[in-house]
Amino acid sequence: MSRSMARSHLRRLTGVPFISPRHQLGKRLPPIITMHSSSTSSEVPPTTPATNDDLLDPYQVLRNLHPNSNNKPIIPHPTHLSPTSLEQFTKCPQAFFFLYILKLKPDPPMTEQLARGIICHSALEEVFDLRPEERTLENLSNLFRREWRKHRVGDESGHGEDSGRASGGTKDEGYGTLFRTFDRDDDVGDDRGDKNSHYDVEAEIEWGKSSLRLLQNYYELEDPKLIRTPNPAATEMWVNARFPLEGSSNDRLDGGRLDNTEDSTFVVRGKIDRIDLSPLTTSNKVQLQIIDYKTGKKPNFKYSPAVNERIENEQFWKMKVYALVLWKMIQQTDKNNAIYHANYQTSDYSGQEKDKQDYTFGLSWLFQQKILQAVDNTNQKNINWSNILELSSLRLMFLTSHLDDVSTNNPTILANSNDNIIGKATILDYPLGSNPAGFESILDQTEREIQSLARGIKQLVEMQDPLAFKHCDWKYCSCHELRGRFRRGTVWMDEC
Repeated sequence: MSRSMARSHLRRLTGVPFISPRHQLGKRLPPIITMHSSSTSSEVPPTTPATNDDLLDPYQVLRNLHPNSNNKPIIPHPTHLSPTSLEQFTKCPQAFFFLYILKLKPDPPMTEQLARGIICHSALEEVFDLRPEERTLENLSNLFRREWRKHRVGDESGHGEDSGRASGGTKDEGYGTLFRTFDRDDDVGDDRGDKNSHYDVEAEIEWGKSSLRLLQNYYELEDPKLIRTPNPAATEMWVNARFPLEGSSNDRLDGGRLDNTEDSTFVVRGKIDRIDLSPLTTSNKVQLQIIDYKTGKKPNFKYSPAVNERIENEQFWKMKVYALVLWKMIQQTDKNNAIYHANYQTSDYSGQEKDKQDYTFGLSWLFQQKILQAVDNTNQKNINWSNILELSSLRLMFLTSHLDDVSTNNPTILANSNDNIIGKATILDYPLGSNPAGFESILDQTEREIQSLARGIKQLVEMQDPLAFKHCDWKYCSCHELRGRFRRGTVWMDEC
């Protein structure tokens, strides 16, 4: 396909004239490069195998994951947990087993909704790499276009000569199945090459338009040009903390140590979309707000007070885990600094190697510098971070909402609008306590909940029986599709 035809197609995809990010943003963004087609890697047999021999055995999956092990495969403890994996375990232990222990992928591994969320998140992260005056809606849209082109299959026609090879590290992410229909009547096994599929360009165009409409919603809710340094303090920031299976980790931070063994501790790790700082308050503390972007619709709180409260708690549960992990990192940084200064003053470095592992659970140097700039203090010596920082609130930023949600949308305007309108973007805020006691109560409760889940996971792993991970009854859960890939008696019995 020629360059002019390619631009014509991208213009149809987005509904607006194509503007090269290289031209629009100058040298701050690299040129768009042509990405090649990627064929979906098939780690498991098809959902409906032809014979029983094609069905999986969980122990063989484990052997494939650990090919250098000479011992009989065992069900391993997860190396770490995440807010998402913990939430998955609460909903369906068997789906947790498939996704986070056997490392299987659903079929299809990528959906239009998931791709939209990933690429919108990337654009919303990268827009803050630009100078404030450059953070226009046009540039935000171009960032989305550029990111999609990194993942899009083949050349602009979808039939590049290098189809089957990924570029940019997207080989196993499943983007190659998007907007494709496959002829399953042909005896092609797992080959999902172009010759056996049809690319739905019109579906891609509609997906692109609806995705850009979400970014327009965001821009109407929050103008990124008005967000000035030091905000955002962090975007896509990895956070991690180690917790004891029993008791409070606060007790261990007051001079004690967490034994770094899977029998007594576990690690929670995740990525926070964005952290904003507020100026010094009357308490002389810098407030941190944790922000999470949501490309799905804001819940419509139209039910009974009890049901609405349950929905809100479910929406904010993972955010509370992020807040807890971030606060533990702040506390761990204070502990690391105290140990360092004590050893420095006494010229005793014998314990530094022992405590070196704890530095991985503290705040990064770059994040600390941003905080110091916010308080107009470049002297990092003897700072107690938990005394100058305060986690004030959690914010869910929904890029759309239900049209009948009158708390967000105007019914009169909607009645006179066309059929393609979507609900407005809106926010939900969750204050982390009005005082220190309330803040500690929220985090203590969250810590007890994740400890209970971690002990439940540990208990099932120690049983060394795949059947111990029970499935759920929610018809949309991935456990049902994944369970069908296994032989009877390995992860399911006849009653399933």
